[in-house]
Amino acid sequence: MGRAQRRQEQAQLPICQLDPALSVTNSSEQVPTFYVHGFRGGNYTTQKMVSSAQEMTQTPVFLRATVDWRSKIHYSGYWSTAKNPIIQLVFKDRWIPSSTIERWFNQILTDLNQRYHFQSYNAVGHSLGAKALVNFLIHNPGHTLPPINRLVLVAGPFDGLVFLGDLPNINPLAADGRPAFMTPNYMWTYLNRSRFPAHTKVLNIYGNVEDSSNTDKYVSVSSARSIKYILQAQVQEFREYNARGQSGEHSQLHDDVSILKMINQFIYDPEKLPPLTKD
Repeated sequence: MGRAQRRQEQAQLPICQLDPALSVTNSSEQVPTFYVHGFRGGNYTTQKMVSSAQEMTQTPVFLRATVDWRSKIHYSGYWSTAKNPIIQLVFKDRWIPSSTIERWFNQILTDLNQRYHFQSYNAVGHSLGAKALVNFLIHNPGHTLPPINRLVLVAGPFDGLVFLGDLPNINPLAADGRPAFMTPNYMWTYLNRSRFPAHTKVLNIYGNVEDSSNTDKYVSVSSARSIKYILQAQVQEFREYNARGQSGEHSQLHDDVSILKMINQFIYDPEKLPPLTKD
């Protein structure tokens, strides 16, 4: 295949032209939102997030970027002329590690930015997808890629998973949010926190099923909240949302109606967010 043919294929992503009232005149004015699942996830992980975002933004289409078993990216669906195009990342390898999620996010973000030249973007990550996004932003502080605007972290295992570097109720957080014990990855993130983009606005969502374990069944409250100690003083805005009971279960955190409402308001209608309170 020649270079000209490869360039032609690269350029052929279908675009949905929306009503002018819902469109921007130039793709450089767009701020797309990327939805990233984690370990043992799939398109179903972020589908309700995507669908609720479509409803919120009145965007009838979204673009899915699927990475197959042969490490090839396949696009399906549509890029749109909306202010906030929606992109769902799906990894066929459901056992994907954080470092590989980072690499594919980097490649897809770079590819779509070269096509549409947007100046900033939003991202939502669930579970290991949340952790991968934090690591990605430290590894890539925005010198060659567009800067991130808003970042939503859902059930991120920032200081270990239950029974994988963490146990229920053994790693309390100090008054300033510092965990008593730090995994090597957490320590690396903490030591490199100054590389995280300071202009970012962050919403961290964590769950507690309230069964005395103080976990969402897979990630402890301490692990999910520990990112606050790293990022709160580093970023422009840091918010937390605690889902409790059935809504706080790890797999419910990406589907619960109240959580979806919070995510969409944070990304697409931030003027209606309550004012931040000082700790």
